[in-house]
Amino acid sequence: MRRVPALVAVCLIIISIAVLGEAIPTLRFSLPPVLEALPIAFADAWGLFDEHGVDVELVGITDNQQRSAAFITGNLDGLIEDVTRSILDWSAGAEVLITSTAQLKSQTDSIGLALLSPASFRYETLDDFLAADQAIGTIYRSDYEYVLDQYLEETLGSEAKSVRTMYFNDMLQMAVWFGAQTIPSAMLPEPYISYISTYHPPAGEPIQLNILADLSYLGPLPSLVVFRSSYVEENLEAVQAFYAAYTEAIERINATPRDVLIDEGIDIALDLFFKGADRTTINQEVLDELTIPYYELPATLSSELYDSVGQWMTSKAYTYTLPEYEDIVDFQFIP
Repeated sequence: MRRVPALVAVCLIIISIAVLGEAIPTLRFSLPPVLEALPIAFADAWGLFDEHGVDVELVGITDNQQRSAAFITGNLDGLIEDVTRSILDWSAGAEVLITSTAQLKSQTDSIGLALLSPASFRYETLDDFLAADQAIGTIYRSDYEYVLDQYLEETLGSEAKSVRTMYFNDMLQMAVWFGAQTIPSAMLPEPYISYISTYHPPAGEPIQLNILADLSYLGPLPSLVVFRSSYVEENLEAVQAFYAAYTEAIERINATPRDVLIDEGIDIALDLFFKGADRTTINQEVLDELTIPYYELPATLSSELYDSVGQWMTSKAYTYTLPEYEDIVDFQFIP
């Protein structure tokens, strides 16, 4: 007779664990190596997701195509990506739901995006570079390529189509190739510009950079927080908790002094941008040069920007069908 209460107790424990497991599902979320992703990485490191009751598993994937493949096949529940990639994922059959932007405001005296060339190639101006008929490194089928095309068309008109490009799927890989001075030019955002221009290799000096064009007035475009629509439908509270933690991390970053933030965040940043790098090899010049942006709170993606990128994609034959703006966005989680 004494075994019955014990058996009931065990059953209740198992049922309770099962219920709790359903109430707080795991959210598999992937971050690309861009500054816009840092608040989510900080939220995880600071334990904010746990505090708000959501179990977030961050998956770092630097290659855009690999990240999309994981999302399309259901191995990711959410991710940060750009407008171009969101449309491409939708075209490939993913349940794309754009829930907000993830964007920052660069310091007024800093360059947020630039077309660069190592000084060793001796191209001091864009005209010098174009005259040599060299290729510009950029991220294939991305908002970065969109911005580059807008700039070249604005600057060169009909001659823009004659400019050669070298495509990468991985921002980190392109930055490494550029830093090794194996490509003559690349379009790079921060923090790669500051890191490459100040990093001391073990047996050398930082490379000298020539700025062929400051593209900060055109980009980077805002990144997007994207979820699988079915995940949102089935786990509304988890997404709400995610945004509560994400928003708290943004406010905390913006309110933290620069030196404290760099000290607390260098390992977080290295894990995101240069996975496997040794903190002790990062010289003080790199830390002094790094600019800390002001992070904007999650906001809506403008339909004008969405339509502009979509039209550019169809003109490049990157896609032949576009989802209606209203069918791919849901901004209910914006605080």
